[in-house]
Amino acid sequence: MHPQILCSGSSASVASRRIRSTLGAVLGRNGWMWKTHEVKLHKTSSGDSLKIGEIIYKLKTPKNPELVPVKHILDSPPQAVAHHLRWILQKDLLGQDMFLIGPPGPLRRSIAMQYLELTRREVEYVALSRDTTESDLKQRREIRSGTAFYIDQCAVRAATQGRVLVLDGLEKAERNVLPVLNNLLENREMQLEDGRFLMSATRYDKLLQEHTKEVLDSWKIVRVSEDFRVIALGLPVPKYKGNPLDPPLRSRFQARHISYLPFKDQLELLYKVGTNVASERHRFELMDGHHIPAPSSVLSVGSSSDLEGHADVTLHVADKDITFQVPAGTKPLNPNKRSSNFISTPSHSQLIAEMIQSHMGKDMCVIGPKGCGKSVVAREFAELLGYSIEPVMLYQDMTARDLLQQRYTLPNGDTAWRPSPLVNAAIEGKLLLLDGIHRVNQGTLAVLSR
Repeated sequence: MHPQILCSGSSASVASRRIRSTLGAVLGRNGWMWKTHEVKLHKTSSGDSLKIGEIIYKLKTPKNPELVPVKHILDSPPQAVAHHLRWILQKDLLGQDMFLIGPPGPLRRSIAMQYLELTRREVEYVALSRDTTESDLKQRREIRSGTAFYIDQCAVRAATQGRVLVLDGLEKAERNVLPVLNNLLENREMQLEDGRFLMSATRYDKLLQEHTKEVLDSWKIVRVSEDFRVIALGLPVPKYKGNPLDPPLRSRFQARHISYLPFKDQLELLYKVGTNVASERHRFELMDGHHIPAPSSVLSVGSSSDLEGHADVTLHVADKDITFQVPAGTKPLNPNKRSSNFISTPSHSQLIAEMIQSHMGKDMCVIGPKGCGKSVVAREFAELLGYSIEPVMLYQDMTARDLLQQRYTLPNGDTAWRPSPLVNAAIEGKLLLLDGIHRVNQGTLAVLSR
């Protein structure tokens, strides 16, 4: 076989790049040249700019800063994340839409939000589910004073205002919903229900040279911003359950596989979180090979003087008393006050102590057979930490919209929306009790993932 020069732009050059990419993934960092990319923010008199590797992006001042994601950026992102951010920046500068695909977890959404925060881009976020309809993406019909009119939804607002549309959970949407975005993704065009027509920036500017803006407005032609982008997030189907994408829709995106962070990057993140913890603090054994003592009871609960909205809790663990801080409710703490319906047992005391320990970081799910006292224990947990409870009974036919908002009609016939108990609990700082979570469809609960 004779050697052949791979010319730039030829099909052989494309094949060589694929071979290099494949070998890089197989050989790893040590066996193949792996470039490190730094994420830097430069501030100059002419304006701020973002540099990832050798790619530079000039930052713009957002019109609505409240729509820019915050508190997602790490001080020094891992190299795996930096490579993903660089790839997204490349596609953004080329004007292409992106599809981040990978295993379950928050990493894909976190990377997308980190990029939007770095570039100061406004975001329109929508969590897709089986209940998502065409009107949730384009326009929703409302009634005011007996007259029907349309309100722009996330896709239309993002296209006209130059925002980034984040579609989370592509595999959960029904197959007849997402094709309505086909033309918007390919040609930046869309016909709206109220008679307006979204047109790409290049075609609109050409028409503007021949006609005035007033004429185009009379024709109901709306310009799509050149800054409009779409970032889709999803799972690979059929490895995971869900609806596969139609080939025409799939071809509109530039795809990127987002796998879990490598062990080295995960270890570096742990070192940053726990700088004083030794690297060999505890040995790894099988679950039944070494028994880790669980907290047995709650000794005391009091208001924290250091941190507002928190409580100092002391647990008895393995003949030791350990005190730490956990989030607390708005009601005054009264650990001596006990409900007359609750009779404490050693198993219940241990369960409440474990729930308080889990409450330090995340939400929790209490699992048990029917009638074992899950609701009673949850209410005692709320009473102990000063929470007001907002109970929500879940049922099988509950939709994703029922979890967030409820539509109703005023006496004069106008339509309006009121927040659900879940939203009220989040606003007022209550403890949300989702009773019967096993009855609801998995796609319905996905709207709460963010």
